[in-house]
Amino acid sequence: MEMKIMYGALMFVGGWFYFYICLRQLIFNFTVAYPLIAKFGKAGEQVFAPTGANRLNTISVIIWLAICVGLGFVVVHFAALYLTLCFAGGVVIGLVVFAKKLGPKTKSNFEAFCHTYCRFVPDDDLRQAMALADLPKMRAALRALNVELKLEVEK
Repeated sequence: MEMKIMYGALMFVGGWFYFYICLRQLIFNFTVAYPLIAKFGKAGEQVFAPTGANRLNTISVIIWLAICVGLGFVVVHFAALYLTLCFAGGVVIGLVVFAKKLGPKTKSNFEAFCHTYCRFVPDDDLRQAMALADLPKMRAALRALNVELKLEVEK
C-alpha cells in the first residue's frame, strides 16, 4: 500500500511537471504568441514580419502538441487508473496555480514574446528594445517609425 501512495505522489508531481513544461508552452503559443503576432502585424511589414513569426509559432504548436498528446497517451495507456487520476490532479493543480500568470498582459509572458520574436523586426532600434524587453524604448522606437501600437503590460 505504501508503494501505491508513493507512485501516486510521483505521478502527481509528474502531472504538475507535464503542465509546467508542456501544456504551459502550448497555452503560451495560443494565448500570447498568436494574439501579439496579430497585434504587431497590424503595424505593417516595415515594423514586424508576421508571416515568419506565424510560421515559427505554428511549428512550435505542432511540436508541443505532438509532445503533449504523446505523453498523455503514454500515461493513459500504461498507467493504472489511480495513477492516471493522480497525474490529472497534478495537471489541474498546475493550471490552478498558474491561471493568473497566463495571457499576453503578464509581464513575464510579454518579455518572453519579445525575446523570442524580436528577430522578426527589421528596425534595429525596435529589435534591440524588444530583445531587452524594454517597454519605454519599444514605445519610443514605434513612435520614431510613426506607428501607434498600444502595448499594455501588467506588473
